[in-house]
This record gives sequence, C-alpha cells and structure tokens, in this order.
Amino acid sequence: MVEIQKTVDSWFGKIQKGLVGKIEHFVATLFFLIALGALFAIALVHYWPHLAFLAVLVPLAVGALAYVNRAFAIAVFVIFILFIFL
Repeated sequence: MVEIQKTVDSWFGKIQKGLVGKIEHFVATLFFLIALGALFAIALVHYWPHLAFLAVLVPLAVGALAYVNRAFAIAVFVIFILFIFL
C-alpha cells in the first residue's frame, strides 16, 4: 500500500508541476473548474428544476469528503480526468 501511495504521489507531483507551475496556469485551471461547475448547474436546473439545490450541495459534499478522504479524492480525480479526455 505504501508503494502505491508513493507512485500516486509522484504522479500528482508531475501533474501539479504542469498545472500550477506558473500562476497563469493555476488561475486558468481555477476558471476552468468554475466553468465546469457552472455547466453542471445549468444542465441540472434546465432538465430537473426541482433538484436545483443539488447544484450547491453536491459540490460541497464531494469537496468535504475529498478533503477528509484521500482515496476518494484520488478516485474522483481519475474519473474526472477520464471524463474530460474520453
């Protein structure tokens, strides 16, 4: 388990250098994530208006869970990357 954690840490280190190596990349990444969240909220409210409260609660709950559980954060990150590139 420790060996896997070291491997994952090295991967995230490389990703972090690529994303936040410069301040402009960091800011662009933040705006990209905000835009994805806005698209999620727009789609949710458009198709299911009675579930609009989830546009706030889901990101809040997922963020809190990712903050306290590293395995969950890694799994969500991998799924997010696969969703974007596939």
